Amino acid sequence: MRASEFLSRLVSKLESRDLRYALVGSIATMSYGEPRATLDVDVVIALGAADLDTISELFPTPDFYLSLDAAREAVRTATQFNVIHPSSGMKVVFFVAGDPIEQSQLDRRLRRAILPGVEAWCSPPEELIVKKLSYYSMGSSDKHLRDVAAMLRISPHQIDLRTVRRLASDSGASLLDLLDQVIERAG
Repeated sequence: MRASEFLSRLVSKLESRDLRYALVGSIATMSYGEPRATLDVDVVIALGAADLDTISELFPTPDFYLSLDAAREAVRTATQFNVIHPSSGMKVVFFVAGDPIEQSQLDRRLRRAILPGVEAWCSPPEELIVKKLSYYSMGSSDKHLRDVAAMLRISPHQIDLRTVRRLASDSGASLLDLLDQVIERAG
């Protein structure tokens, strides 16, 4: 299965059960910036313990690998769990909404074209930028800064920098400094 087919099926599955989700990470970033290769799909999702049966039904074995214990723990602690599609090598990382930025990603989510003829709920660009800056500050992977710079260069009219600055400030002064560096880098 190609990545585009996998992504389209994932969105269809989530929407068939009215799950409240937002694509985040590289897939959402690409809708505002430029394409790049990825084998995973990051999704912020509102899940409670009662939703775990639904998740299990949407991603059945043997087509998918899902640890229900990991999913239960992620719901309990508002962290993450994975669903893997072994035959394609694709992975979905579900982030159970917990922190204020993740909550905002769901509250302010936007309908975006992610593939030709396929729309999905995506994080607003402001929250994506702050999350990318935060991930960079934790692990220093330059791909996060490249993604942010591309978003700022390609979709500046869709990004409210005041909101980005407010969210970054709420997350820590070091993110504001990093934001200024990326803005300069983006030109």
